[in-house]
Amino acid sequence: MKIIKKLMSAAVCTVLLTGTVVPVYAEQSEDDAFEIFMNEEFAEAMGSDYMSMHFTIRDYAAYGIEKPEAVIGTASWDDYADGVAEAEEALADLAGFDYSKLNEAHQHDYDIYKFYLERMKELNSFPDYDWWYMPSEGLIDNLPTNFTEYVFYEQQDIDDYLDILASVSDYIDDTLDITEIQVSHGIFMTDAALDETLSAIDKFVERTDDNPLIVIFEENVDAFEGLSDEQRQAYKDRNREILFNSYVPAYKRAAQRLESWRGTRADDVTIADLPGGREYYDARIRYKASTDASAQEVLDRCSQYLEKGISEYVKLLRSIKSEKVLDEVFDIENPEDIIAFHEEKMDVYPAGPKVSYRAAYLDPAVASDGVIAYYLEPPIDDIKDNVIKINGDNVSDVNGLYSTLAHEGFPGHLYQITWFLDTKPNPLRSALSNIGYTEGWAMYAEDEAWTYSGLNRYASEFNRLGDSVGYVMNAAADIGVNALGWTVDDLGAYLDNLGLNSEIAPDLFDFVMDTPGVIIPYGAGLAQFMNIHDDAAAKLGDKFDLTAFNEVLLTYGDRPFDLVEKDVEQWISTFDGTEPSPTAAPVDPVIDPERPAASPLIYIGGFAAAAVLIIAGILMIRKSRKGNPFS
Repeated sequence: MKIIKKLMSAAVCTVLLTGTVVPVYAEQSEDDAFEIFMNEEFAEAMGSDYMSMHFTIRDYAAYGIEKPEAVIGTASWDDYADGVAEAEEALADLAGFDYSKLNEAHQHDYDIYKFYLERMKELNSFPDYDWWYMPSEGLIDNLPTNFTEYVFYEQQDIDDYLDILASVSDYIDDTLDITEIQVSHGIFMTDAALDETLSAIDKFVERTDDNPLIVIFEENVDAFEGLSDEQRQAYKDRNREILFNSYVPAYKRAAQRLESWRGTRADDVTIADLPGGREYYDARIRYKASTDASAQEVLDRCSQYLEKGISEYVKLLRSIKSEKVLDEVFDIENPEDIIAFHEEKMDVYPAGPKVSYRAAYLDPAVASDGVIAYYLEPPIDDIKDNVIKINGDNVSDVNGLYSTLAHEGFPGHLYQITWFLDTKPNPLRSALSNIGYTEGWAMYAEDEAWTYSGLNRYASEFNRLGDSVGYVMNAAADIGVNALGWTVDDLGAYLDNLGLNSEIAPDLFDFVMDTPGVIIPYGAGLAQFMNIHDDAAAKLGDKFDLTAFNEVLLTYGDRPFDLVEKDVEQWISTFDGTEPSPTAAPVDPVIDPERPAASPLIYIGGFAAAAVLIIAGILMIRKSRKGNPFS
């Protein structure tokens, strides 16, 4: 059995959880049999991938898991065809259960596992597009994170760490061989994306004694109790030997081979222009946005949100008499104090477990240029201690730090994930990623956080809408360009139809072409949550209770939005014993880039026009957040 490399975070997940033949449990109910099946799937998955196991569960033996070989992993071109076949087999095994005899929780688990396997089957069908060396979400940025966040629970973990470090060289060579096959098919990332990856390699290898894989390892070894001075020194010496004689040379080989493929992708060629690109990107959007919907349907959802968000933004700007009201900043600067502030403002969310947390700034050598911060998920059997890391270079002001920590901490990732884990779900759920939901929730929580910031209403709304509209518009542009084949002119027409300045279209086009898919979970995830919220609030009127609504969103954890919508509709139907009214189809939600806007927004006054440019301009410098670096 194989599992998505949670800790590798390549552009497309190339290996996946697979099923075994569903056993016959003659003496058990369907629910009992399904629970056993899920537990066995989890044990087999964790037992086949050391790093996933180490980060997912602390006491693996208590779950009947036999520790796998301590290596970073293997990769080959054959994995993709195997992945498709294994997904098909797992789906067949899943279909062996009688869905109607499962309880509601197990039906959710069934649907979520089925959705996950279907997405993995789709993505593994496009091996040419599994780009291991993309900036931000590829190997070069994520490998150091694996090692700097690796925890030593017992002495054997130190030995395992060093074995894994030593295995990286072969793993990099394997993934470069895959990349070479892709290049031979005429498919590769853009030169601009290549430059970012090469810059990340240079930034890492130029560090010697102050390399974070030395500094952090030695700090952790010194802090580990029970070692003699001789043992500590021996571990430190071996770590340095592996790093400088194996790991760093592998990075340098990667740089040389990647550089040799420069120019493979012609200028202005999007994924939609490449062979099979549109079909692949449709599948990628379903995974990234956590939905069964097509690319066009996800774009429609983004457009629906943007029309409302931009309208609110324009009204805000027209009501402002002085720009100075927008300059107010949050008055707490310490990260952990900001998290504590958010934790105290959880009135509209159901109570979660009491947990602790640490927030720290990343070493620049391992801080990806495309990441603002990340939350490190705790082991499922030890959720008390939580870690948030911040890239100081990408947080420019206190207001940015405020929203970032709402996203990563309370009421964002830290809260949502520990809340769900505290309900004791089946452990297999921890291995199934619905990144559109998880990042969408964090964006939704960040949006709500501006309502209690204490800033004047103009400043809070300016920050809230600037962030939210920015991310959703990025996602819409990404979908239009990479899935639907929009040209720069098409993108400009789309922006015009929204009432925004189309002069930014060339830069925005380049941004989404160079970083395909990165923003989709954030923007499309937020749009879907907000559309569901607004629809429920409109249907229930004064009966709408935000805390109860949020509990519906949280219950059953991260899952496809199709299930979220179904759960919310079921919740609405409980009011007055009536069935929920059908969700009205939005009126003309699609903004066709080739069709003139029926009623374009007109901005009055220089300040309003400048502010619109600010919204649009944000998108070219917006850095992506990571709710979990291993998603």
